[in-house]
Amino acid sequence: MTSMELTTNYTPSKFAADNALTDPAVAEKYKLAGHIVNVVLPQVIARVAPGVSACDLCQFGDDLINAHTSQTHKSKDRGVAVPTCVSVNNIIQYSCPTPETDYTLKAGDVVKIELGVHIDGYIATAAHTTILNPTPQQPIQGPAADVMCATHFAAEAAIQMLRPGVKSSEITRVITEIAAYFRCQPVEGTYSSPMKRYVLRAGRDIENRFPQDMTVQDLEKYDFVIEPNQVYQMNIVLTSGDGKVRTAEEKPQVFQRDVNKSYQLKLKGARMAYAEVNDKFTVFPFPARALSSKQARLGLSSLLAHELINPLSPMRSSKASDIVCQFKATALVTNDGVVRTTALLPLPFVHSQYCIPAQTAAAQVLSAPSVVKLPVPKKLSEVSVEFGKRRVEETEDVEMD
Repeated sequence: MTSMELTTNYTPSKFAADNALTDPAVAEKYKLAGHIVNVVLPQVIARVAPGVSACDLCQFGDDLINAHTSQTHKSKDRGVAVPTCVSVNNIIQYSCPTPETDYTLKAGDVVKIELGVHIDGYIATAAHTTILNPTPQQPIQGPAADVMCATHFAAEAAIQMLRPGVKSSEITRVITEIAAYFRCQPVEGTYSSPMKRYVLRAGRDIENRFPQDMTVQDLEKYDFVIEPNQVYQMNIVLTSGDGKVRTAEEKPQVFQRDVNKSYQLKLKGARMAYAEVNDKFTVFPFPARALSSKQARLGLSSLLAHELINPLSPMRSSKASDIVCQFKATALVTNDGVVRTTALLPLPFVHSQYCIPAQTAAAQVLSAPSVVKLPVPKKLSEVSVEFGKRRVEETEDVEMD
């Protein structure tokens, strides 16, 4: 489905029908997207090592997604829903370097990998954090271990609480509580969000932290109750710092089409870029390196100037010494319970000096019998993807418009 079809033909009644989890075909496509995430993300994580290019990791993840989706879904409407991003240390999401802005991983780095898949517009996203341990026989300790444990437990608690009738503020409180036990802070401006077909952020967010100036009246205004027939990407991001964010020094390399804007482009490169964005990515975010030519990539500046696309800018925490961890999973909230479509992956070898005290609200949530169901793993066909193969022409001569 093209972005033009989405804006002109996607009626409210069709939108409602397309997002009914009671329809087995809808639920199955969500689960298939999750299966592909569960196959691809571990393969990208397995490539994380000192000396490895972050750009190559991003390309590898996207290539795996495209290879698997092309084998499992005949329609062209499938592929990358969130481009593979590799955000290191204090960088917060959407770090997707090009060969010119590449980063080489080194021992001690805290590496967050995030990606997403869609099958016919039905989305699964996930993120995992790992650490390049310089002494693998010994556990990582200190702030990196503390924030890793806090983020993991907060993510698991949030998913366990994600059921009909629970208030969003209750989930936020437990996330904040767990962060405090490990002397960490939720990162401001980060949240979990409901998703719909073709829509990554489709309603009211579950915040990871309350604004410091929030009043009781504000909370009552923005609070809401979780309802059935919803799909959530549960995105928990914590830091060893104060939780405040700044714009990162690296330029945005991930963009997303704004379907509500139009403009008659004049430059050839801009028209080339716009046509490719509409054809290959439609409404989903895409990395600049995914455009097929340097001329098209140069045309992105014109699309930005006319607000046809929006940048997804990497952020960073307050201090370079801060450590940021992220865990993300996709869950279907149904009348029969919660189905987690993306799997929990093994944690790196860490040991924190802190723990969650017994008899607290967080401990009770984590110790309660799990209400989360996991779909039966589906074996996917093998695909052949070469790691380190770049798609970007770095020396191509560009014909000026």
